[in-house]
Amino acid sequence: MKNTQTAKLLISFLKIKKLALIPEKFYLDENAIHIYSIYLPDFTDLKSDLAEYLNSKELYRPNNLYLESDYKFIVYRSILKIILAAYTKSDAKKMEFDYHLYKKPYLASTPWLHFNISHSEDYVVIAVSRRNLGIDIEYISQDFPFTNLISEIFEDKEVTAIHNSKDKKKMFYSYWTRKEALVKGLGTGINDNFKYIPCSDGEHIINAEIASTTTNWHICNFNISDHYMGAIACEFSASFSKDVVIYTVPNDMNLLRKMINN
Repeated sequence: MKNTQTAKLLISFLKIKKLALIPEKFYLDENAIHIYSIYLPDFTDLKSDLAEYLNSKELYRPNNLYLESDYKFIVYRSILKIILAAYTKSDAKKMEFDYHLYKKPYLASTPWLHFNISHSEDYVVIAVSRRNLGIDIEYISQDFPFTNLISEIFEDKEVTAIHNSKDKKKMFYSYWTRKEALVKGLGTGINDNFKYIPCSDGEHIINAEIASTTTNWHICNFNISDHYMGAIACEFSASFSKDVVIYTVPNDMNLLRKMINN
């Protein structure tokens, strides 16, 4: 017998409250979603200080070449540890990640804390919540031939919506990030069903053949900066719109250290 289990999926565009500074207290209400924005070029001078939070496996490639040139990884990996340590009151330098089947990271020691990370060009976004979630950000490239992919990754009604849009490129990235955020939240990765995951505004039904979930989900796009498109997917919350906040990570080691010393 076929598995007929279904889940609801609500999709919208969301104006998220942006805050200039990190929170004074690192606490998550049941429905809260905190997104941290990192503009990587602001952290080049902090690479050496941040590298202190990484272990030997993170600092070395398999061929033992030090990640001297890959400052982006050093920055966002160490800041991810600092953020998670702030919520869990743990030692960032001793933090170890476990991974689900499709490489979605988690902390076995604190299963109540869900997090996800995405990076594109100069920006990184990190989302944390008590609910399962996924996040994606994409740089809206001026040279990327997106029209060649439309029919391969979207269903007919979505293809039509993109072609009829006043800003086809923005619509393409809006739809793409929604799909990406959901599969990252589900932990399935991009597979043969990726094309059939709904991504247009409104309420949809996801059957088990598309995604193995019985939990309702909410997806929304958000703006992080000009020329970037972001999307957040989270297990459903009726108060979703008021529970999502974006913080800007400061490029100041004293402030970063203070996050885990409070």
